[in-house]
Amino acid sequence: MDGSKDIKQKTQIKMSGGDAQALRLLQLEADIRRCSSLRELMHHCANETRPILGFRQAFVLRRRGSRLRVEAASGVSVLEPNAPTVRMIEATMAAHEKTGAAAALSDVSLADDADYAFPFLLWVPFVAPSGKLFAGLLIALEQPFAEKRRALAERLSDTYRHAWLALTKGAVAGRRPITSRTVLVVAVALIAALVFLRAPLTAIAPVEVVARDANLVTSPLEGVVQEITVSPNQPVVAGDLLVRFEDTELRNAAQIARQDVIVAQSRLASLETGAFGDPQALRDIAIARAELELAEAERDLATERLQRTEIRAAVAGLAIFDDAGSWRGQPVAVGQRIMDIADPLKVEYAIALPVDDVIVLDHARPVRVFLDSAPLEARTADIRRASYHAVPQGDGLLAFDLRAAEQESDAPPPRIGARGTAQVSGEDARLGFILFRRPIAWVRQTFGL
Repeated sequence: MDGSKDIKQKTQIKMSGGDAQALRLLQLEADIRRCSSLRELMHHCANETRPILGFRQAFVLRRRGSRLRVEAASGVSVLEPNAPTVRMIEATMAAHEKTGAAAALSDVSLADDADYAFPFLLWVPFVAPSGKLFAGLLIALEQPFAEKRRALAERLSDTYRHAWLALTKGAVAGRRPITSRTVLVVAVALIAALVFLRAPLTAIAPVEVVARDANLVTSPLEGVVQEITVSPNQPVVAGDLLVRFEDTELRNAAQIARQDVIVAQSRLASLETGAFGDPQALRDIAIARAELELAEAERDLATERLQRTEIRAAVAGLAIFDDAGSWRGQPVAVGQRIMDIADPLKVEYAIALPVDDVIVLDHARPVRVFLDSAPLEARTADIRRASYHAVPQGDGLLAFDLRAAEQESDAPPPRIGARGTAQVSGEDARLGFILFRRPIAWVRQTFGL
């Protein structure tokens, strides 16, 4: 019995790295079979294959129309489709498809102007039995891939392809035949909807909760900020110290101005004492009085400038600004905005309506707001004003600035700074125009038809 136990222990000790790799591969394939949805499978493919393939970053792309679109990325829970890296990956795969090598395991070349930390890319395609490329995994590394990892990638390609087709019931492979009768019914229903149905013309735009009628705190002088004495979103009351400027130079100037006043007063007193019966002394007294008035004016000005080195709150509310530390030592100009003092109960919605989505707004119809903090709760607001010209946004795009006030409700007002999406409405239009409005605009702008 003891001899048999020793043999088992020696067998376990002698397990090679290849056996451990095989066990990880088998466990990975078992996990793939347990994926219950296509979304779960894509996230599993982008993240759980890292120990097997040893990549630094991975992207799962799926066929959307004529192009491959990024659907999942390693280490990312919520994918931003307009992120620069995502657009760069999609453009790279579009160029790779034109080479005709996208249907097989192949190396992918980055564009010369692409700014990406991992220059070596390997494309692992998912190809249906019909030969149609419907998805794939793009893995990235800072050095070329080893041949043994390429073999593992081909194995995983077959596994994920099989799981993908099983979850979609072979729809990507075109196994579901579409009859001519189905096509006719759908075409008739679509034409009827386009001709007869009418619906409000709507547009979607990003929205942010901002303070309404906030008290603007600006720099009263040109100087350097010594410190911000409050924290972001801290409640303050009228009279609280908000900002302190460097005052060494101004304090010295005020002290010198006070000394100048003392000197002018002493000179005037000396002249007045010895001025009896001397016409020249009388003229000197007039000059000394003028010099004293000038010195007092300079003292008052220096004192007033010294008092401006401290900014205090004019009203009560929340101190709205980004970061106190970033202001320390920052030079500011006269009138430069430092912070806002806002009433948390007085808020409005700032909507940035992109130029491409501009519609004729119907102010009688409320704006529907969906905040990221409560995406299932729709808030309603009324448009108060809209900018006449489009203004540049933080991302460089042009958009019209709309301001909307929330309709009366028992719900507490949203937090200042919350973001989300707003749906603005216009006049009723035919469904066909709503669906093809942007393509029609593109054709007119491109071809002038």
